[in-house]
Amino acid sequence: GLPTVEAYADFVLAFARALGLRRLVLVGRSMGGAVALALAAGHPELVEGLVLVCTAARFVLAPETIAGCRDVVRGRLPQQFTTETFSPATGLEIMRQAWTEQVKTDPRVRYTDLLACQAFDGRPLLGRVRSPTLVVAGADDQVTPVGIPHAGHQAPLEQADAFNRLVAGFATELP
Repeated sequence: GLPTVEAYADFVLAFARALGLRRLVLVGRSMGGAVALALAAGHPELVEGLVLVCTAARFVLAPETIAGCRDVVRGRLPQQFTTETFSPATGLEIMRQAWTEQVKTDPRVRYTDLLACQAFDGRPLLGRVRSPTLVVAGADDQVTPVGIPHAGHQAPLEQADAFNRLVAGFATELP
């Protein structure tokens, strides 16, 4: 993983430029929302629209969350598969799908990402965003609360149809 949210924003910017993208609707979930916020604030000419999903301008991470992840990296704990980022209404199959994706990522990346989130403070960036912005969150999200019913921090996965309709409607209405 990259060491900071800003480093991820620089990477996304380089990727967009390599693809020759001129204007885009940028969608970011959780840490990706912080990355999208940083990119939109720093490069408004690139971002036609911004969708911030289950994210925050400032993450408040429990010390035990970071310590547990560090212990996984050090081999002191097995990788943790918890239900706290899901709505109580979410079925086990969707949770299993998310966990299956989680194990594909080296735990060191997750740990580095948590540290990057902990260090990020995007509140000063909020006033610099000039793009129309849609903010989406799951009503049952314990990480970044308020939003779509029967969805937690995994709202785009838990309520994929509702989420996709929101984003498509937002993008369609952009000038």
